[in-house]
Amino acid sequence: MATTDKAETSLLATLRTKFFLRGKQGVEALWGPPSSSKDTGAIARDESFGSPRADLIEFSLDGAMIVLVDSQEGFVIRDTETSDVLLQVSNPGIQAIAWSPLGSHLLSWQRPQKDQTEGNLIVWRVADGQAVARFNQKNYSKDAWPSIQWSSDETICGRQSANGVVLYNGRDLTTGSIGQINLPNTTAFSVAPGLAPYKIAAFVPEKKGKPASVKVYQFPGLDTIVASKSFYKAQEVTMKWSPNGSALVIETRTDVDTSGKSYYGETGLFFLQSDGQYDCIVPLTKEGQVHDVQWDPTGRGFVVLAGAMPCHATLYDNKAVPIFQFGAAPRNHVSWSPHGRFLCIAGFGNLRGDMDFWDRNKLKKMGSANSNSATCFAWSPDSRYFFTATTFPRLRVDNGFKVFKYDGTGPIYQEDRGELYDMKFRPALPDVYPNRPQSPRKKGEEAASAAPPAPAKPQAYRPPNSTGALAALMRQEESGAKKLDRNKYAPPRTLAAVAAVPGMAVPRAIPGMAAPAPPKKPSKNARKKKAKEAAEAMAAVEAALGIAPAAEETKKEDAPKAEKPAAPAAPVELSEEEKQKKIKALNKKLKQIDELKAKQVSGQTLNEDQKQKIESEAALRDEVKQLS
Repeated sequence: MATTDKAETSLLATLRTKFFLRGKQGVEALWGPPSSSKDTGAIARDESFGSPRADLIEFSLDGAMIVLVDSQEGFVIRDTETSDVLLQVSNPGIQAIAWSPLGSHLLSWQRPQKDQTEGNLIVWRVADGQAVARFNQKNYSKDAWPSIQWSSDETICGRQSANGVVLYNGRDLTTGSIGQINLPNTTAFSVAPGLAPYKIAAFVPEKKGKPASVKVYQFPGLDTIVASKSFYKAQEVTMKWSPNGSALVIETRTDVDTSGKSYYGETGLFFLQSDGQYDCIVPLTKEGQVHDVQWDPTGRGFVVLAGAMPCHATLYDNKAVPIFQFGAAPRNHVSWSPHGRFLCIAGFGNLRGDMDFWDRNKLKKMGSANSNSATCFAWSPDSRYFFTATTFPRLRVDNGFKVFKYDGTGPIYQEDRGELYDMKFRPALPDVYPNRPQSPRKKGEEAASAAPPAPAKPQAYRPPNSTGALAALMRQEESGAKKLDRNKYAPPRTLAAVAAVPGMAVPRAIPGMAAPAPPKKPSKNARKKKAKEAAEAMAAVEAALGIAPAAEETKKEDAPKAEKPAAPAAPVELSEEEKQKKIKALNKKLKQIDELKAKQVSGQTLNEDQKQKIESEAALRDEVKQLS
């Protein structure tokens, strides 16, 4: 029994969350509440990390490393678990930094200097701290950062140019360009998550009466536009890909609202499948400004907050059809838990800080809470806790952070700070923490998770015998949650249908008639065909990059277990030709491991054989080093 308890304690220790606070006294690492059913809310400082000074902190996607940037010195990379220093680079003046998806490169930007001969946008190799590529970039925009974007497996990366987007070998930028999207006046681009063929979306704003457009290209085959969407009233866009890169939600913005309904300009929302088979204007359940749009991490759909306050929060499926309304309330932010099971719909900024916590699977509200004056927020990687923080200089008083449970219970922990600049959770890959459902509640917890009642407002004078019922009825908002009837909303219209007859009115849904069903799921043969096309695309990518095609993976999931490669034995005398053959074979295995890691990053579940392959990476690299 004692052994079992010890094993369970060890497991919980390895699963324990961690978050980092950046403040006036430096950066602190704190262990979060344990990921177990007996949550105590205990938060302890990791003394081994110390309090290093930093102007910026960023995590690698898997959470294994953190980079701390000191604008006066350079940057340091540390292990998030052991606090060990992995790399230190002297390069003063860094203003922005970002990781590549697999953590093999860092991208930094600093202000250009008059006498500077080298580029100020630098790609650093994490293995040895070498600057492998430099580019000139005059201005920095937070909305357009990072300026270089990698594919999920780092095979390619792209950078915006004056005439479109230039693509490079993502693992070796020194080899030069491998292709270019020729699209003059491009002001934004976005590389889709997922594997080959790689999708790249590029945006061109309105100009001289011509509509704005988003065009989707794929590599290899940049000469062909695989999907496109045109629209007016779009000076800027935010492009949000679905987690697997199969669809794109485009939020458009203008500086001025010509209708005079808003001080903040006009917004629009469009949906585009990356293969060009389907697109639509996203039908809003309440007309008005779009406040936030966020994809479910599982790719099942997305949530939109839109309309005048109190706005509507609506859940859409993965074809942009509204299926559920969370109600109307003063909210402007959506935050999904990493597993996509829970979500928080909150009103921060100039709103009063109310938060509603929902179970996506059951479509039921779990609880509410309040965090007034919060300026940043985040879910823990185990999806069991939600943090809010009040930071400097957005607010110069009442700095600190609060910890709530996933259902709104709490705060179970809160701490005031003099000057808190930033708060970030250490991320984790999707399969590190289990996807746990809501725990049964104890008696009395229902009331504890409800938001505290707002103080009563002074009542206006009413004449005797007047109840004000009529006025209250007229002002009443339809605020309840409900499932939506597809027939109530006009079905999403495709570009082809609208463009077929210029000037023709958009056909409306016939009352009582079922809305057209979205495209069916692909058949088994279609999936096989798609897998074959993906393999052919990967071969074409390797040919474009000048890489020898990798050997096929040992077998599918039903194949016998592959042996885990053993550590290299005592060196045997080999000829030069034999050495090269062996190095080539090892490099093929390492490439397969890189592809498996990319699948893991994109959210795919790996079997035991594949996980063992990833674990063997260090031994393989050591063997290559010895042979070289």
